[in-house]
Amino acid sequence: KMAYDLHPEARALIESRPCAHLVTMRPNGRPHVSFIWIDVTDDGRIQFGTPPWRVKGKNLAHDPKCILSIQDNQKLESGLTRHLLIDGIASIDNDPERGQKFMDQLFRKYTGAPRFGLNEDGHLLVTVDITRVSGVGPWHTGKTTSYGTPI
Repeated sequence: KMAYDLHPEARALIESRPCAHLVTMRPNGRPHVSFIWIDVTDDGRIQFGTPPWRVKGKNLAHDPKCILSIQDNQKLESGLTRHLLIDGIASIDNDPERGQKFMDQLFRKYTGAPRFGLNEDGHLLVTVDITRVSGVGPWHTGKTTSYGTPI
């Protein structure tokens, strides 16, 4: 497990209950996109849950590399909307109790309701070790074009 020193504004965006797009790779090489809820650990790793039968979990078991795309609602002076792109390597915890506990906490965070009520027969808890952060915003530290997009 690898800690990542997330930029404070990137952490704030993740903690603001955004929806994220998760990109994984199918075994045949085609990309797969899922719309997910996320959380961030104290040491800067991204977490989400998924029922074991869903495509994203199967894809990550086959190839743990993934990308998360998170759009902010702030526009910059350039007219671009801030967004966060996170590359990472996923690890899967298939203990159904830990997965359910995490999903209950995530459901409460996103909806205010006490428990994730969908009967999905347990969840995998996926933790993503961040390997790269980019996008448009103060968290991007690499080279950019004249109007602020990453090169």
